[in-house]
Amino acid sequence: MANAGVGFAIPINLARTIMDRLVTDGKITRGYLGVNIQSVTPELAKAFNLPNENGALVSDVQPDTPASDAGLKKEDVIIEFNGKKVSDSRHLRLMVAQTPPKTKVMLKVLRDGREKIVTATLGVLPDELAGRTGDDNRDRDVSGVDALDGVEVADLDAPAREQHDIPRFVKGALVTRVEPDSTAAEAGVRPGDVIQEINRQPVRDADHAVELSKNVKGDHVLLRVWSNAGGFGGSRYVSVGIAKKK
Repeated sequence: MANAGVGFAIPINLARTIMDRLVTDGKITRGYLGVNIQSVTPELAKAFNLPNENGALVSDVQPDTPASDAGLKKEDVIIEFNGKKVSDSRHLRLMVAQTPPKTKVMLKVLRDGREKIVTATLGVLPDELAGRTGDDNRDRDVSGVDALDGVEVADLDAPAREQHDIPRFVKGALVTRVEPDSTAAEAGVRPGDVIQEINRQPVRDADHAVELSKNVKGDHVLLRVWSNAGGFGGSRYVSVGIAKKK
């Protein structure tokens, strides 16, 4: 299961599972679902109208994976794994990793406010993920637009994709500058990120990002952001507080 963090300590239960696999299979194999997930913060719970902060929020589903075959979707919140409650994203990662590949698992998810059961058959965690436990293209200054105050964006052209190692399938507006003291910076938005959605609306390009930002209501804006953290790209949701007009 992909994630943006790097774990330096292996939980004892996972270590025991790894040893058992070494004995039975002669190699280390871990279960793999194929989703990017994140824990539910109070801000995200409010943005998605969730009853609480339990579960793991799906920010992206990788194509041709057990998750995509099972019909999981971005914005799903996985609240149970094989009948066990999921407390947060780390808990789900551990349970998936401990489950042998080719195991059929039952996932209970919240989708559009309703519970849904999804069945998936786990794959094998790929080796490259095993170590993970982010002139006509002038910057559009979004400063003065409350929803993304202190952020500058640009179109995703070929040089930008090459510079930041952004895949062709990623669409949106490239973040080129973030004011250090802005609410976007506090929320974790960084230069090189790609804003894919603003309040669940797909972003076509930089001008579209500015246009959508001007129409934001409320005290927070929900962004779906792609980042290439540590050379492993993936999407996540970020709730950014809207700066008050001075």
